[in-house]
Amino acid sequence: MNPITMDTSRENKTRTPETTLAGRIQQLRRQRGISQEELAGAVNVSRQAVSKWESAQTQPELEKLLALSDFFQVSTDYLLKGEPTAPEPPSITPVARPSAPGRSRQLFVINATLFNYIGLLLGWGLWDYWQLSICSLFSVAMTMIGAAVLAVGLNTAPEAQERRRLWRGFWCWNIWPIAQLALGLLYSALSTGGQVLAPIISHYYVGWAGIGLFVFCWGAWLIICLSVWRNCRSKLHQ
Repeated sequence: MNPITMDTSRENKTRTPETTLAGRIQQLRRQRGISQEELAGAVNVSRQAVSKWESAQTQPELEKLLALSDFFQVSTDYLLKGEPTAPEPPSITPVARPSAPGRSRQLFVINATLFNYIGLLLGWGLWDYWQLSICSLFSVAMTMIGAAVLAVGLNTAPEAQERRRLWRGFWCWNIWPIAQLALGLLYSALSTGGQVLAPIISHYYVGWAGIGLFVFCWGAWLIICLSVWRNCRSKLHQ
């Protein structure tokens, strides 16, 4: 056997795939995460040609070598001779994502708040016009709808921390109409022996006979609302 042939075969056995042209083509393709067929389409050859390149059965012509160099963004010297390390695959610019889901869930709190305030104001207006206790049920119904909207938002929040934040944000602004409705119903029921139910704390329907209870309910409303508002607001900023 020819000694030169023996030396060449020994040298080939000691080479790793990355030290050959075939190995570098295969390594670059895998770094890109593409198939042989996709690489073949990029450089305008058949898949069988790429397979033969990677198995060292044939070598790419100069034109195809330049095409490989452009496609992989490496030099022809790297493909033919190799370098200490292969270049990193080109960075991919991240695609802009839509707004965070947490912001969209804030819409549930906003909608629930609108239901509560609109319900209280309309219930007050209807009661003031007709003087019927059934008008207060409108405010109660709107408050229940607002609570249902908030419940949907809380159920869509995957993390407990986000649910707590939504809950505190809701009470920060909704304690005012909800407490007014609750104390208004309580005050009107106590002042009239349950004959009248109104959605707000007002002396209009009982006169000034219950002035002490009237002042007490307004004071309780203010203390409750300020306490809840300050507590929720401070925890939101923690």
